[in-house]
Amino acid sequence: MAITPSHPDSPEEVIAPFDLASVPEEAADAIPEAEHLPPAERNPAVAADILALPRVVLGCATFGYGVYADEALVKSTMPLRVVRAALRAGVNAFDTAPHYHPSEVILGEALYALRDEFPRESYSIITKTAKFGPQVSNHHYDPEVVRKSVERSLKRFKTDYLDVVYLHDVEFVVSKPFPSPAGAHLDALGPKAAEWGLEPPYVSHGKGDDSILACLAVLREYQSRGVIKRVGIAGFPLPVLLRLSLLELAATGKPIDVVQSYSHQTVLCSTLGDGFLRALTEDAKVPQVMNAAPLSMGILTAGGGPSWHPAKKVSALYEAIREAVVLAKEKGSTIEAVACGFGYKDLRQDNGAPVPVVVGCTNLDQLHQTLQTYAEVNGHGALQPERIEAEKAVLELFKERGVHNVSWQSPAPDSLG
Repeated sequence: MAITPSHPDSPEEVIAPFDLASVPEEAADAIPEAEHLPPAERNPAVAADILALPRVVLGCATFGYGVYADEALVKSTMPLRVVRAALRAGVNAFDTAPHYHPSEVILGEALYALRDEFPRESYSIITKTAKFGPQVSNHHYDPEVVRKSVERSLKRFKTDYLDVVYLHDVEFVVSKPFPSPAGAHLDALGPKAAEWGLEPPYVSHGKGDDSILACLAVLREYQSRGVIKRVGIAGFPLPVLLRLSLLELAATGKPIDVVQSYSHQTVLCSTLGDGFLRALTEDAKVPQVMNAAPLSMGILTAGGGPSWHPAKKVSALYEAIREAVVLAKEKGSTIEAVACGFGYKDLRQDNGAPVPVVVGCTNLDQLHQTLQTYAEVNGHGALQPERIEAEKAVLELFKERGVHNVSWQSPAPDSLG
């Protein structure tokens, strides 16, 4: 078994608590009224004693070493300042994971330092378990490991409950198909349903599926005691998330509470809204769907995203994105503005509940830009005609290049070790 720094059996890294008195309060720390999120809406399918999720959730992979930021930034006061400003803006839910080491520790210390201004009941903690590194061998879907991971998360957040706990990147252990192939995954809702296991009966296809069901059962145990409010799964390929949701429903008679996909409601690939959102909520009875990574983990940026990004291994896809960077600039906008504008558009389930967007911000400037763009595209600020024109052009480019609504393989070839 591969023990990484994020595995619950590894020694806990000691990180000094934040000294709130020494943290700057500058102009950038203030949130103008125009940047405040609208009030969170109650999802009618979710229990009344569960805090309503905001439209925007702060993704905290940015608080991990080498994920999107360097160690110096992670260990600075910036994470606390971003968390504080987010809370003041109404972004009162935070998505993290042990895999984003040491994000749970950093976020936990930030929230604890801010406890007088923002008590525990004023925000939601969303974390994950069972993934402790980038390789398939770093995924430990073992009930005992999951228990240790949950207990460690509770300690890191100095709390007696977690609002959501996901099994992280379920496609790394799933039995069918493995790995999830690249391609137009909307076909899984039609002609390729059988290949993805999306035709009844919904049964386990092997050891991987069994391990997922066993670990979900562990999370359900915690849920029965009120230690976890909502149990979920998170990952990349939507057909896999749908099949596992249908499998859990068939096996237990109870739907998965929350499903989170990433990079699938973007200007590059919008298969969540184009079909899978309805399938998850109507067919698999999932009460809440989450949409993460509107910038597709940084690939939809002028800088091209992190070196580890799987899209960089798909030449046609990456080349089209680089063309889009130039095209957006020619239209008087930026690829970041185009991607955020598309990704922050209000997406709703059939029951009217919003689909929250999970986005990471490494600094205050990025948080302000997120809030301004969200306000603009949802009717709370002046529309930017250059961005709108650039979005149309970029979307058309992706369609012409044959990469629109195409997903990459997951796990990627270099993660199969």
